[in-house]
Amino acid sequence: MTEAEASVISCEKTAKGWETVLDRTVFYPEGGGQPADRGYIGEAFVSDVHERDGIVVHLCDREVKAGPVRLSIDFERRFDHMQQHSGEHIVSGMICDRFSCSNVGFHLGAENVVIDYDAVISREELSEIEENANRYIWEDHECIITYPDSEAQKTLSYRSKKEITEDLRIVSFPGADTCACCGTHVRRSGEVGLVKFISREGVRGGTRIILLCGKRAYDHMSGEMEQNGLIAREMSASPMDTYAVFEKLRSELSEAR
Repeated sequence: MTEAEASVISCEKTAKGWETVLDRTVFYPEGGGQPADRGYIGEAFVSDVHERDGIVVHLCDREVKAGPVRLSIDFERRFDHMQQHSGEHIVSGMICDRFSCSNVGFHLGAENVVIDYDAVISREELSEIEENANRYIWEDHECIITYPDSEAQKTLSYRSKKEITEDLRIVSFPGADTCACCGTHVRRSGEVGLVKFISREGVRGGTRIILLCGKRAYDHMSGEMEQNGLIAREMSASPMDTYAVFEKLRSELSEAR
């Protein structure tokens, strides 16, 4: 849902803005490593959403009067988060299964996704994971979300950062990942479009990767191609040969010195 009708329960002025509570909401509150939605409650802009003691609080730029209101989220931002979060599920599921490790850190930022694993993973191994993850995405698998009861939980195997005893929400990309998660996800893996690892480094005996998914990956790769094209033009080389030409020029410069 991107829009909905709701009723204002309270609206209180604070140092940061007007904190508004509704009887229902389509806004995702920050949590689980994922940023909050933005959008509008009536004419009021919602810049942040968080959960406080089980109540979703919307930070608005103006007062919202009591009574019925129309909610609308910034779906371009939401879909970006859906792509990043779903791509992370697919990648993490494959990595954790192959290396018998855990995802010990996850942050979905404005520019990229940072993930920490408690295992040493080589660049070659990550390249293989990336290829497999993209193949899975293009196969367009369904994302299945369930709320298993206590009896079903006894036989269910899933990834989780902490023990959960109630209100368990399972997000599954069959064949890639099954994870306890409260975030927002695409309906089918094909909507992720593309995943791309852009960096890898060792951290505290494990591995930290920076991941881009969907439009973020497309924009990043388009930018790199444009830069490489400019360099190739200056070097009178094919874009696929810039490094080879660079190495030749560096060797010639070294000999000249």
